Amino acid sequence: MAHLANRMRSLAANGNQRAEELIEKADELDKMIDADTWDTEQVLDAWLRARKLWCEVTGEPVLR
Repeated sequence: MAHLANRMRSLAANGNQRAEELIEKADELDKMIDADTWDTEQVLDAWLRARKLWCEVTGEPVLR
């Protein structure tokens, strides 16, 4: 499965009306993942914010 941030950028590129938010959350998630020193709580928080937005936009359930 593609990384959540990549899926968010693809959805934004397809003209989604919340494209700016999708890109912002995708960038935030990537920044946390790519950091030199990982803070697990910060990475998880960024992922949760991105996932919440993804689910709001796509209608996908938060938990599968």
